Amino acid sequence: MATRQKVARRTSYKLVAIPGSPNQLVLGMKWRTVLGEDLEKLALKTARKARATHFVQSDARSSSVGLLAAKGSETRAKSRTTLFSGAAAFAQMHRHGTHIVACTLPDQSVWLAVVIDGVVQTGGDTIFPDQAKAKNAVEELTARYREHQVHSNYITQARLFSLQQLTAHVNGQSALRRASFRLSMVSPIWWVLIAAVVAYEAWDYGSAWWDERQAKLQEASQAAQPHFDANALWESAISAWARSVKTQGGAGMTELLNVILTVPVEPGRWRLTEVDCRPSTGSCTATYRRTRLADNHTLRAALAESFRIVHPDLDTATATWPLPKGRSAPTVALRDLPTPAAIQTTWEPSWQALRPALQDFTLSKPASVQILVPNIKLPNGLEEPVPMPSGTKLPASRALVINAPLRSLYGPALPTTTQITQLHVRYQPDSAPGLAASAFSATLKGDIYVLAP
Repeated sequence: MATRQKVARRTSYKLVAIPGSPNQLVLGMKWRTVLGEDLEKLALKTARKARATHFVQSDARSSSVGLLAAKGSETRAKSRTTLFSGAAAFAQMHRHGTHIVACTLPDQSVWLAVVIDGVVQTGGDTIFPDQAKAKNAVEELTARYREHQVHSNYITQARLFSLQQLTAHVNGQSALRRASFRLSMVSPIWWVLIAAVVAYEAWDYGSAWWDERQAKLQEASQAAQPHFDANALWESAISAWARSVKTQGGAGMTELLNVILTVPVEPGRWRLTEVDCRPSTGSCTATYRRTRLADNHTLRAALAESFRIVHPDLDTATATWPLPKGRSAPTVALRDLPTPAAIQTTWEPSWQALRPALQDFTLSKPASVQILVPNIKLPNGLEEPVPMPSGTKLPASRALVINAPLRSLYGPALPTTTQITQLHVRYQPDSAPGLAASAFSATLKGDIYVLAP
């Protein structure tokens, strides 16, 4: 009887420990492409359908999703241990162009990954048992992509690469999420069937009990009803919400931009990469990369004493400092809430005039704000919510996101009821200047509080 020869199977994935933490890098995941509007939901469904235990996306708006069918202890990982995708971290390092990485691991296996414009390609995250088995795959990829860069720790003509470079990009975006079950994945037809069964059982077994309970409630109800002013109670509840929300408006945004302008770009031969300011915490954080002839002493000597410096690794530093103690942020003034008509006739035309100088301007639809519903105390000691009177004007929030050159953020006028949550600036000195491009690119996030339509 003929004996079938066994073909050497390619290792599915590898786990590499991240020095200094209990977390691990996952190399060799399976990547697929999903199409649709809700990419995160589609990614989760794809992971569940493929019976994967974990999944990750190249970035929040990417259609590329990585799947991992973990085995053994990885499926029972404790909460203190986090898995990160090495391919997703490599994609964050290289947002533009085609990049191929071939890296020999400690067990002499080879990790091969392909990233195009920050997106991991399908089949582009692979583990080979040795360099000989990976050689053909590397040659095929270099022949397929004419304009590419190869990163490796063993190929002589490639750019030098080490897994240590990925640790600076292990973050929430590259972290693997568990493909846990969610109710939104259940088909609507099953909800209809379940609801029908529950309704039948409730009617069959509970109708008699319900009638008896209603009769007892009617007998126990009090003849005297409490008197209250619903309009006054709701006005008080809305005012309490307004006092709890801090706003900055256009003046606050200008102050924040002026703070950004004071950040040193190359202190002590360290180069600025990004600045992140959050008014809610009252602080800003700048990230620097080390250049030649720079060390920790040169950075400390170049920055002010108010900067708190942390060095995550040898080539990276973060400097955090408090925002200036200027005017205190006012609370929401209900009388200043723009109406839907005012947004369309007053504010939107001014934003449209500046649109050519902005990369992206997004304003969401009005969403409800969290207002504590007022209650009244009944004679029996219980509390009951007060119905909202008709005609009550409620506030709403509209999420604002602006991507533009830093200089362009001085142009947009914002209502005084605008709350700025984050100003993130990226420094790319090699960027070609233009109307909507600059070495300093910024992302402004916040909420504009308006009257609900």
